Amino acid sequence: MFKRWLSAGWLLLAICLGSAPIVARADSDLDHALATAPQGIVLDKTNAFVTTETTKKSSATVMDGKNEATPGTDVAALTSGTHQFGSLWSLDAGSFSLYHDQTISAWLYLGDQGVKSAGGVAFVLQNDWRGIGAMPVKSKDAIPAETVGVWGIDNDRHQSQPKALAETAIQNSWALEFDTGYNGDWGKSAVGQANAFDGAEHGPHIGNNFPADPRTYTQRVFDKGLLNHKHYYFNMVHHGVIEDVNHPDFLANGQWHHVTLKWDYRAETLSYAFDDRNPITGERQPGRHDEARVFPFMLDPHKTGEVRWGFTATSGSQAENNLVILENVPGLVSANADLTATNLSQARELTTNGQVLGGDRLQLDYQLKYVDGRQPWQNILANLALPTAFTPEAITITYQDAHLPPQTVSVRDVKDHRLSVRLREALNTANRQATVRVVGQVDTVTACTPVAPVTSTFTSTTQTCAVDSPKYFINPHADLDLKVTSDNPAKLAAGTATTVTGTVSPALTGLRVKPVLNGQALPDVPVKDGQFTLPLTAKQLQGGTNNLVLRAVTAMGDESAPVTVTLAVAGELKFSTVSPQENFQATRLTGQSQLVKRAGQWQLAVRDTRGTGERWTLTAAATPFIAKDAHGAQLVGQPVYVTDYQRIPILTTPTAVYSHVTDDSVADGEVDVAGGWRDDTGVLLHVQSASLSGQYQGTITWALTDAPQ
Repeated sequence: MFKRWLSAGWLLLAICLGSAPIVARADSDLDHALATAPQGIVLDKTNAFVTTETTKKSSATVMDGKNEATPGTDVAALTSGTHQFGSLWSLDAGSFSLYHDQTISAWLYLGDQGVKSAGGVAFVLQNDWRGIGAMPVKSKDAIPAETVGVWGIDNDRHQSQPKALAETAIQNSWALEFDTGYNGDWGKSAVGQANAFDGAEHGPHIGNNFPADPRTYTQRVFDKGLLNHKHYYFNMVHHGVIEDVNHPDFLANGQWHHVTLKWDYRAETLSYAFDDRNPITGERQPGRHDEARVFPFMLDPHKTGEVRWGFTATSGSQAENNLVILENVPGLVSANADLTATNLSQARELTTNGQVLGGDRLQLDYQLKYVDGRQPWQNILANLALPTAFTPEAITITYQDAHLPPQTVSVRDVKDHRLSVRLREALNTANRQATVRVVGQVDTVTACTPVAPVTSTFTSTTQTCAVDSPKYFINPHADLDLKVTSDNPAKLAAGTATTVTGTVSPALTGLRVKPVLNGQALPDVPVKDGQFTLPLTAKQLQGGTNNLVLRAVTAMGDESAPVTVTLAVAGELKFSTVSPQENFQATRLTGQSQLVKRAGQWQLAVRDTRGTGERWTLTAAATPFIAKDAHGAQLVGQPVYVTDYQRIPILTTPTAVYSHVTDDSVADGEVDVAGGWRDDTGVLLHVQSASLSGQYQGTITWALTDAPQ
């Protein structure tokens, strides 16, 4: 038999560095999800705007949240078992207008199966003729998990045309999927299995496209070689992908995830933010963002200006709890909430990281504002979370309409710093604003006491608004004020000493400053005539960021608010070890695509001395591999970077393959990238079936950027 061999010869690896581009289990999981459910709206059947009663094939149902801190929350359980499909759709009364700006916010729970998940959840806009009965349809069998309840069904090995596949999806639709499963089969194993949409590029991810558009699907062919008999399967084109290479279980991690979707009708774009609120505290956080161009003519062929919106979900061979909590119904009510905290004793507003004294009187004004909508904002339940170390003395609710009398609330209704009270009046165009005012006193303390932010919510059957109280500090009545007079922040050259100076008032006798540098306590510094000086040697300072926390302390133990001084000692991001030349294993060509393993001990390590919290991303680019002999053929294939959950092609354009957040406490900021590779992960060579035998050589260029990609 004729044998072909391939020897991937030496590689020249160039370095580029720059700062510019620098079970019972399922039940317990459900119990946990319901017990930790964030605040959402009530899914009212008598005045319904959405429904889970969509089709006989749907397993969706509505459950009561079990979190005492979020009363009145309904949870739409789209799937809770194996091989299920579930859907929640808006009714005509809750339709989505394409000709107005819209906002939808919700909480998603995607199970706790991590990378073992198979399905996920999708947010969908659609005008399918089946209405609330819309779903992927091809046979009476269970809907495959990879469809996430909206994409086409790819289980027919003889189906060769993307158009036929697209016709099995929800029609006239756009979808944003939260895909917890990795559908990455390829070749023979992908044929007829409905498990190849993710191809070789994506592990668990968020992405979007048009399910009924044939251009969403890319045909792949498996040629059996016998009588030219071909079988087909499809990959899916993903847009606006959000994923986490280092934490592929970032979706199905047993936590609630907040999602905000904003439609800009003039730009015809829908932006989405994921994890933009803390699921425990409700506080706002940066989250991850992207946006999509959504063409109305692809959703609304009859130009009605309206689409149906909702969520679909699927599960695979393992039970998955795919749950949704809605915070609003778009277009019905547009409203917002705000909080103003005022220190009445000091006659000034209390803002984030502000300071109060024990015994000060505070006024908390929770302001609800009706902007517009097709209905009034009515039957509003206020769930107030009051700050700790605060005792309320009076609570009133007033309305903008002067003809409406104030609503008095008893302070005895406050339990464990929480109060639930229903507003007596609705908000509308004639009565746009209500203010819930809480007046009380700050508790006395013996030492500086931080008060963490807490989240209050205002919810109804159509809208939920959340507002955070500011983080602040309670000082003992001594009211010490420490100020730093030297540079803060300060930038220092490597090997440089510095001196931190400051003042403390009032200038009491026996005052001292307690410094803590990078978590290590330093000797106390005496305060003389209200001034202090703290010298720091170069040996005490580490490369990168140094945090110096200062507190002034009296002889009686009273403390000032902490003051942080940031000292940045110049550090650098660089490769500490890179192989200048390496090889792949000599391999016999089989006529099939294959992955060729590395030969030898590849070296690739990065050292970051810029400080804890600094981020960097490793990118790779490769030239085409060219045969060394006379024919000079180009290899049909390319290097790939393989992890447990994805395979990233290394092409001529630099591609992010690894990201890291520096921790100085681990190996002094050094990361051995190649040391973490197994034989079947890291850099491998993907050789396709059409490759010719020969010795090939090419160049892989590694680069570092000082920000995640």
